[in-house]
Amino acid sequence: MKYSIITLLITPLLLFSCSSEKEGNHSGPLISRVDIQEDSIEIIDNNFIPISTIVEKQQNLINNSNVLEKLTEYGQENQETKVNITTKFGSIKIRLFKDTPLHRANFIMLTKRNYFDSTLFYRVINNFVVQGGNSDRDNVAVKMAKIGQYRVPDEIHSHHIHKRGVIAMAVHEQNDIPESEKDKRSSPYNFYIVQQKPLSENYMNKIEKRYKFTIPAKNRNTYNKYGGVPHLDGDFTVFGEVYSGMSVVDKIATQSTDAYDRPIEDLFITVDVIK
Repeated sequence: MKYSIITLLITPLLLFSCSSEKEGNHSGPLISRVDIQEDSIEIIDNNFIPISTIVEKQQNLINNSNVLEKLTEYGQENQETKVNITTKFGSIKIRLFKDTPLHRANFIMLTKRNYFDSTLFYRVINNFVVQGGNSDRDNVAVKMAKIGQYRVPDEIHSHHIHKRGVIAMAVHEQNDIPESEKDKRSSPYNFYIVQQKPLSENYMNKIEKRYKFTIPAKNRNTYNKYGGVPHLDGDFTVFGEVYSGMSVVDKIATQSTDAYDRPIEDLFITVDVIK
């Protein structure tokens, strides 16, 4: 059975290491805030907003019933495939894949709605991944409430592997759930960038044994040459890759963190559409 990637922000992390090669702990890259109610923002001002207005706003929210329709329609009307993540260390430019249309549309939509602005890289593990797209600031919860509470249907493709530099979406926590029953739909708000550097053959042999799976020969060559996290393949949707700025990702990965892998100094981001 393969395991997933990062656990909740509040949960301690156990790492297995082999020199500079780290595979992370046993659980997946998860969202740090869950179960934000779709109408939570309305409660704040409920006495001042007409019920009809509240109903109309709620109908415009994205939920699990309309997510496919809304993201498909949005993707058809918004064809951009490149975004720029700005950090205090510089820019990370990312190309989104066209064969993951729902994830592309979702990321472009959140970018255009300025959701990511004031979020941060809240989980950083050197020689593994940097994870962002959330914050414990109240305004981020407000933004979520205005967009909706939903999951993006998975678009996992075998040719999109977790090589160094790819961007993928997190999933909700699913501890103690059999692999065949896991829900691989993505969190819409939380993403991670693979930072792991080239893997040795010996290291890949070890994680194959630990996670009881086989890395295809073609993938082994890629991981050996470029780096990556092979035990995440098949469990998370990879929907793009960094084409400029991996040195910035590496810089972020080396920042000092607390016991929960949160950077000591907040690493806020803004995201803009390039084209």
